Amino acid sequence: MKILRLSFVNLKRIRKNKTNLILMFIAPLVIILGPYFINNSGGYYISLDSGFYIEDRGQYGKEILESMDYGGEILYDYNKAMELLEENKIVALYTISEDFTEKIKNGEKPTVNAYKREEGNTTAPLEFELDNRINNKIREEILLKNNIIQSKEELQAFKGKSLVIDEETDTNWELYTVMLMMFYAIILSSTGIGEELLRLKKYKILSRAMTTANKGYEIMAALFLSTLFFSVGSNLLVLFITKSIIGYSIENFLLVFINIVLASMFSITLTIFLIRLSEDASFVSFSTAIYSVASFFLSSIASSPDFYPNVPKAIINLGKFMPQYWLMDSIENTNVFPNVLVLGLMILTLFTAGSYRLKDFANKI
Repeated sequence: MKILRLSFVNLKRIRKNKTNLILMFIAPLVIILGPYFINNSGGYYISLDSGFYIEDRGQYGKEILESMDYGGEILYDYNKAMELLEENKIVALYTISEDFTEKIKNGEKPTVNAYKREEGNTTAPLEFELDNRINNKIREEILLKNNIIQSKEELQAFKGKSLVIDEETDTNWELYTVMLMMFYAIILSSTGIGEELLRLKKYKILSRAMTTANKGYEIMAALFLSTLFFSVGSNLLVLFITKSIIGYSIENFLLVFINIVLASMFSITLTIFLIRLSEDASFVSFSTAIYSVASFFLSSIASSPDFYPNVPKAIINLGKFMPQYWLMDSIENTNVFPNVLVLGLMILTLFTAGSYRLKDFANKI
């Protein structure tokens, strides 16, 4: 009850800081809707300026791209494909090898090589879907080859089972992309609690609170909960606004809600931890920005390692320690466990480190 009472006091104080509240709402809205309006002619993520060079002797390469409603460049001339990349007309070029169909029919996963411009790093959703489609195609071939099914039409009978995921149970990629951008924005715009903590310290509010019967972790938990309330609330509002504009569906709102809460919790505890490392607001903002970008790309690599065959195994494993990896895995595969446990441990570790010897921090001049 004491923590809830302190949280209510903090809620009233945070509510007065209109600038932070507006930024908490505007940042994810701009990050999500910006790419949508830029690429509005062809869908949310499919219209990215990318290209596929197809060498495939079979039909699966083209068939998979058609099933994705891919709206980018599909090329059969290697020189022309590389020319588009060199002239900056596309941000990424993917090559589908000659044995693409053959490998899938043999139950093997083909390699799709990617050539990217330095700034061509917004293709993660496309890569995730392509990887998902290839995996589904391989499962389909395995079922046919082992006479588990006699025709592709029988795949419908496996709907809802773990053997095959048909088109009706595929990942909602527009929602997936929105959540990917939202998680990035949540971590990027998490400096509000840091500024609040520094302000409380500067005006001796924190040190006075420490002289009362309130324990350090109770004060920090109250600040955490009050900020979490506004963060989750603003991001849910962004979710519904973008849903009405983009038109994606939310089949499992509870799962989305849980992941927004977890992302917000991680973001807040990360900032608390950084504040304890340095009381320089510029350092905290810079570190948060660097971490949000780095974790975004590391988690993308870990989620689709087949697209990055030359990346060291250590980097791929490092990506699995990023919160986005577990958040997006939860959205993609509708998993709650063990994702919640892993993220919970990350959050608890950061919160404990941020709350350690809070009295010394509050009284430090």
